[in-house]
Amino acid sequence: MRLLELKDTSTAYLERHGVESARLTMELILAHVLEKTRMQIYLAFEEDIQEPTLAKLRPLVKQRAEGVPLEYLLGFKEFDGHKFKLTPDVLIPRPETEMLLEAIVPLVKADDPLPLVDVGTGSGILAVSLARRFPTVPVIALDISEAALAVARENGAGLANLTFQQSDLLSAWDANAQLIVANLPYIPAGDIAGLSREVRKEPRLALDGGPDGTQLIASLIAQSAGRTRHLALEFGDGQADHLKSVLINHGYEVTLLQKDLTARERILLGTTQHHG
Repeated sequence: MRLLELKDTSTAYLERHGVESARLTMELILAHVLEKTRMQIYLAFEEDIQEPTLAKLRPLVKQRAEGVPLEYLLGFKEFDGHKFKLTPDVLIPRPETEMLLEAIVPLVKADDPLPLVDVGTGSGILAVSLARRFPTVPVIALDISEAALAVARENGAGLANLTFQQSDLLSAWDANAQLIVANLPYIPAGDIAGLSREVRKEPRLALDGGPDGTQLIASLIAQSAGRTRHLALEFGDGQADHLKSVLINHGYEVTLLQKDLTARERILLGTTQHHG
C-alpha cells in the first residue's frame, strides 16, 4: 500500500471514530512510526509501506480511534522547548502550565540557598524546566504517585540540582522554600464523567480535585503558610475567588491573577514576607 493511500484511509477511519484533527493526528503517527518529519512524510507519499511497518501502525491507529490521547501513543510531549517522556501514569502537559512557568521565572533568586519546590510534579515538567533554567538553585519535585515519579526521574536524569521525593502534598517534606509551585488536580469529582474520552484516559489521581475541585489546592495553601516566600498555583474555572480568600486567610498577599489563552482565570500567585 502506498503511503498516501494509507494516510487517507487511516484519516477517514479516525474521522469516523470522532477523532479531532484526524489528518494531523495521522501524519504525526506516521512520522513517529516511520521516524520521519511531517515534511518527509509529504515527500514520501509514493513509497510502498511494508507489512512490518503496518504491524506497528495498526495498534496505534486503533487505540487513537478508541480515545487514547495521541501524546500517550507517541510517548512524549514538548514543554518549554524540550521533549518530555509521557506515560498514562502522568497528566499530559497543557499550554497554561507553560504560562505558570513563565509567571514564576522572574521570582526565582539564583543566589538564594532555599529551594524551589514543585508539588504534584507528575511528568516533572515544571521541576525539570526550573532545574534547567536555574542550575545553581536546588529544586525539589514531590508527588504522591511513585509511578509518576518514575517518569519524572527519567525526564530529569542528569540534573544535579534536582531531587525527587514521594509525598502527599508537603507532608513528607518539612523544610522551607523560596518558591512553591503546583499544578494540582482541580476538576470537581462530579465533573469527571462528563469530560472528553481523551481526558478520561488520563490518571484520575491527576484530575480529581475533590467535591468542588479546590480541596487539594486549599490544603497546600494551608500547609505552605509560613514556609515559602511565593506560592504559585494553577486552578480551574470559577475557583479564583475562593482560593484568593484561602490565600489571604493564610497570610498571603495575592500578587497575580492571570488568565489563560481562553480568557479563563487560571494562575494565582501568593506572596508573603514571612517564611522560614
